[in-house]
Amino acid sequence: MNNLTMEKKIIIGAVVLMLIGLGFFIFNETKPKPGTQLEDLGRTHVPIGTVVEYNSNPPTSGNHYEEWVRAGVYDRPQDDGHLIHSLEHGYVIISYNCAFGKSSSPLGPLEKKTNTEDSTQSAMLTSDFTSDECNELVKNLTSIYDGKGKRKLILVPRPQLDSKIALTSWRYIDKFNDFDKARIEKFIDAHRDHGPEQTME
Repeated sequence: MNNLTMEKKIIIGAVVLMLIGLGFFIFNETKPKPGTQLEDLGRTHVPIGTVVEYNSNPPTSGNHYEEWVRAGVYDRPQDDGHLIHSLEHGYVIISYNCAFGKSSSPLGPLEKKTNTEDSTQSAMLTSDFTSDECNELVKNLTSIYDGKGKRKLILVPRPQLDSKIALTSWRYIDKFNDFDKARIEKFIDAHRDHGPEQTME
């Protein structure tokens, strides 16, 4: 009789643990991911220089080029057509604009532009991108890039960005003006490797 009671307790304990585990899994899968989810604009490959309209700055989906930007810390803007392909592979992109809110900023918000070529090649970096304040921001962002293992992460200046920092992944965006390590790491943890194309790179 004692053994039967002990067996029942073990079975009940195991069932309770399974239910707790299942509840935790369901909660994690259904809770909202960080950032704002945007409409999927598709993922067709188009020739370089093709005019494409996007629904955000920076874009999070849409027609793009066959080549993608590899993981790295870049000191020059990269073309949206290549960056979107990186997002399709599950990358997270950290964009920054050290000229945001300053009179020397060369461009306004990108939403008024439609050509991806305009979004990078005509967006020249101003002296704000070499300031001590910008160097400190890049140092902090690079620290996160390094700390998260560098894999499928891109850090890139974006002079036409209408905020100081923007995080993008496939269909998700988060913009803010003050460096926030926890916010950036949470976004990376939730979105890296969640692009529609599962790739090693």
